[in-house]
Amino acid sequence: MTTARLDFLRMDIINHPLFEKEVSFSLVASQRVPIDDHADMTHLFGSVWVNNVATIIGRNASGKTLTMKLVMGVLEMLFRQRSIDQTHLKAALIGADPISFRTYFYGSDRFLYRDDLTVAPDPDHEHQWIVQSEKVLEKKALKSMTRNSIFDFSSAKLFTDRQDLDLFQLSLLAPDDSLMRTLIAQRHYQPRTISDTLMFTNTNLPFFNNEDGKVSSAILKYLDPTIDFFSIEQSDNNKVLYRLKFVNDAEEIVSSNFATIEHYLSSGTVKGITLYQYVIRTLQTGGIIFIDELENHFNLAIVHTFMTYFSDPRINQNRATLIFSTHYADLINDLSRGDQIYIAQRKADSITLGRYSDLADRQDINRAEVFMSNYLGGTAPDYATYLKLRQQTIDMTRPNRSAKPTKTGSSYEN
Repeated sequence: MTTARLDFLRMDIINHPLFEKEVSFSLVASQRVPIDDHADMTHLFGSVWVNNVATIIGRNASGKTLTMKLVMGVLEMLFRQRSIDQTHLKAALIGADPISFRTYFYGSDRFLYRDDLTVAPDPDHEHQWIVQSEKVLEKKALKSMTRNSIFDFSSAKLFTDRQDLDLFQLSLLAPDDSLMRTLIAQRHYQPRTISDTLMFTNTNLPFFNNEDGKVSSAILKYLDPTIDFFSIEQSDNNKVLYRLKFVNDAEEIVSSNFATIEHYLSSGTVKGITLYQYVIRTLQTGGIIFIDELENHFNLAIVHTFMTYFSDPRINQNRATLIFSTHYADLINDLSRGDQIYIAQRKADSITLGRYSDLADRQDINRAEVFMSNYLGGTAPDYATYLKLRQQTIDMTRPNRSAKPTKTGSSYEN
């Protein structure tokens, strides 16, 4: 029996207390797709295309990481049959009121699906969430459908509803499990793999899964040409042994403590080694990889390398997807389409999420300049706060300021 592929299209986040009433994150192209310019896109059917690369950009504390945790958490729940507590939803769900998610999928057997999921705090367990309601709708995918009509489920058929399950069926589901496992099993779908790299955003640990424990010489030379080899070995007593040798050194560095090795390797090299393994796995399986702050620890050339792996059809033959967040405005100039870019903005008391193509996409304007100039609002520090900080810095560094003694008799600048 042929296994059909199940692709993620869009997710609507509703009633999360930190966001606007409803925000959406979509991979479906909303702009026109030129016939001769779609190397970094995947054609699903009819006029429907999805982007293979998407980014969320915003200033500090604008909701980028939270958005990624919510999207990834729900996908892990639906695709990987994880419970809420086993995903990033455990940390991303807050408040006392229910939060809802509408998630749209496309099956390569020409069906469209919408999963309507509402989760709520567990009244019996503090800091835990359970599924309050869930139903899955389905409809045929027709070539005549537009990019907007694929999301209209007003006439769709009900596939399953949690409220209709009998006691035995409910007993097979944990209170924080999703119904999507039923759809995947009955229709024999192959859901896309989800690669989570968020733990490596600010923590550098080497990870690679070669049988001989050696890091590929190609990625090593690319990241640091002075390294001869680097490997991780498993000793007889199950202890890890790190081996590192530089080109011009006769002796190798051997230690069971990575802190010793970390002294010789840059943080960018360590992160690059680890990230490369996740990228390769995602490209091999046609999955989705989430990377928070892609530019962290890397120079621009390395960032571009990882991005182009997903936009080059000779490499991305299995239609894998890269979803990353960034503070680095220049990166959005390297993306070919405005609908690949989501801008997270903190306005008043809520976070907004909008596509650049809907906000300000003009070919005659540099995207990075639009972002850095705060033209859209909420994408750069407010000018008044900048002036206030500047004046404080001037005051605190003025040479003729008087010193006041501390209780110990020393002086400090007030």
